[in-house]
Amino acid sequence: NGYTWLKRLLFREPTKLPPAINTTLHQKPIRKLLALDAISNAANMGSILRTAAAFSIDAIILSDDSCDAWYRQSVRVSMGHVISVNMLRVADWERGRASIDDGYTHTRNGLAGVLRWLRKQMNVECLAAVVDDINIKTFPPLVTLEDDQDFGGRPWCCVLGNEGHGIRDEVIRECDKRVKIGMANGVDSLSLPIAAGILMHRLSCI
Repeated sequence: NGYTWLKRLLFREPTKLPPAINTTLHQKPIRKLLALDAISNAANMGSILRTAAAFSIDAIILSDDSCDAWYRQSVRVSMGHVISVNMLRVADWERGRASIDDGYTHTRNGLAGVLRWLRKQMNVECLAAVVDDINIKTFPPLVTLEDDQDFGGRPWCCVLGNEGHGIRDEVIRECDKRVKIGMANGVDSLSLPIAAGILMHRLSCI
C-alpha cells in the first residue's frame, strides 16, 4: 500500500546537493536553480519538486524556515521526485562555506547571503518572483516574464516566496530583477505551484 511504499522510500539515502553548491558549481555547469523562501505548505513543496524534476532544475536551495521536503504529504505529491532533485538548506550551505577558501568573505545572512554569493562568485542571475509592482527604491527593477530581452542568458536562480507573504524584503534586495507573470485584468495572482511551473518552463526556454 501507499504507506509501505512511503516507508521504503524514506529509508533510501536522501539526495544531497552535490557537495553543497560550493564545489558543485565549480565542477560542472549549473544553469538552473530554485530558491524557496519560507515555503510552509508541504503539498506545495511536493508539487514544486515534481515540476523541478520535469524541467531538470539543477538544485533547490531551501531557507531554513521552509518546511521539510521529506514530509509525507510532500513526498506523495512529488510522486517520489523528492529523491531525484538536489536540495540544500541554507544552514548546510553556510557550514560548507566554512571549509572552503576562495577569497570570498561570507557573513551569515540566511538565504539573502546565499544569493549574494551566487551573484558575486558564480555570475548567477537571481530573479525574485513577485505578484505586485510596488516601487521601492532599494528593490531591483521589475520586468515581466514575457520580455525575453530582459534576461541575459546567464545561469539563473528563480526565488519563490511564502504562500501568504511572498519573498522577504532582504531576499528581494539581493536579486538582480523582480519578475512578474503577465496576467489578464482581474486576476492578480496564481497558486504557488502553478506560478512555479510557468516560471520554470519560461526561464528554461530562454
